[in-house]
Formats: sequence, structure tokens, C-alpha cells
Amino acid sequence: MIKSFFHNLNSHKVNYILISGQAAVLYGAATFSEDIDIWVSPEIENWNKFLGVLKKFKAKIYKLTPPLTEEHIRKGHGFHFEFPEDNRKMTWFLDVMGVVPRIKSFSKALESVNFYKTPWGTIPVIGLRDLAELKKTRRLQDYAIISNLARIEYENFSNTAPDKVLKWILSNSFDIEDIIFYFKSCKNAVRVGRALNRKCLGYCVKIIKIPDKERKYFSSASKALALEIEELRQKDRDYWREIIQELKELGKNGELLKRGGLDYEAKT
Repeated sequence: MIKSFFHNLNSHKVNYILISGQAAVLYGAATFSEDIDIWVSPEIENWNKFLGVLKKFKAKIYKLTPPLTEEHIRKGHGFHFEFPEDNRKMTWFLDVMGVVPRIKSFSKALESVNFYKTPWGTIPVIGLRDLAELKKTRRLQDYAIISNLARIEYENFSNTAPDKVLKWILSNSFDIEDIIFYFKSCKNAVRVGRALNRKCLGYCVKIIKIPDKERKYFSSASKALALEIEELRQKDRDYWREIIQELKELGKNGELLKRGGLDYEAKT
């Protein structure tokens, strides 16, 4: 059914991009993801095409979903659906957004989309660097995925990575051992790293330069990295605060869509 669903998204010319966990799996930065997440361009006409596909597959509301209005779509709310499998014994889940955090716009994201051949057909997948931004969430495990994406980008260039690429890699690695590897294996990495405003990078340079104090500087790098991650986690909490509060208000007023139901038309 999932293959047929994506085929219908494509045949109905829905503008969408695969994001989050399944995108990370396709890049090789994660090994497993339960749900499917897609970003559907927020224009109301596009969402009505998307909802037409949901209707065809008898999708239903799963959890904590606000009314399907253009206002809620453009505010960055998540919409959660479940699909019955053909044998009616299993379901699969789809999380959808019209606006996502930390990425400027859908049209901008399209510029770096990669098309992957998957068991579900050929699917537009969010660009690797945009995926890294999207993964800067409050979930600690996402920072390992971001580091994996940085490692994949490094492997695309190996020790020939230009300064611009090294800057991105060293700005998006949250693994001290990886950072030390980049510094040791690429001749320009230390120079590029010193120009970046990341304390953990400075300590990693000292680990290489002063090996007899490795333990001390590794501990300092770890603490600096933990503080940096916590700042990013807080920014994510701040981003979602207003949206979560609105969900609470909608729930209090009985306005959230009921689980198992769905109005297959988005409203302006």
C-alpha cells in the first residue's frame, strides 16, 4: 500500500518531500525509522490534492491533529494520519507538515532535493544539509544522526574537501572522535576549524597538539559540546512552544480532530 500511496502522490502532482527518519535511513545516517514523515508544500490547492490521495486510501486521523486549515498548515502544525493495511490487521503512520523548523521555505528546499529509488518508487528526499538542520531538535539521539550526515558528507569528498565543505562538516559534527579524525586526515581542517566559533573544536585541536593532556582536553571538549547541544535543544523547545500551546487550547475547546475521523478538504 505504501508504494501505491507514493505513486498516487506523484501521479496527482502533489508537491512533497520525504523528511526526517526515513530520509536519514536513505542517506545511511540511521538504521531504522517507524513512521513516515513528509513535507507537503503549504499552498491550499496542493493540500487539497494531497487530501484527495488520503481519501482514496481511507486514511484517518491518528493523534493531536488540529483542523485542516491554511492557517494551521502555515503555522507549522503537524498532522498525523494512520492507514489501514489491505488485510486490515496492520496500520502504518504518516506525519505531515506544511512548514518545517529551521528551513527557509519549501521552494528553497527543492533546490537541494535528491531523488531516491526506493521500494516505494522514486521519491524526492530532503537534501542532506537541510535534513541536518531539521534534526536539530530536543531529542538527544538526533545529534548522532547529524554527526552521521556530516560524516557522509566528508566521505563524499574525503581529504579533498574544499574549505566551504569542511566548514559545514565541522559546524555539524557532534562527535569528538569524528572531529579529531577530520583534523588528522584533512590538512586544511584545523585551519578551517580554528576560524569557527565552536569551543569544542579548539579543545579537539589541543587533543592532537598536546597528546599527554588528551584526557583533560577530551573532557573539556565533551562539556563544551554538551552545552552547545543543550542550546540547540532549547531553541527547538522555543520554536514549538507557541504551537504546542495552541494545540492545548484546541484540545481544551474540543476542536482537535477526532481520532479515526477526517474531513478530506483543507479550508482557507
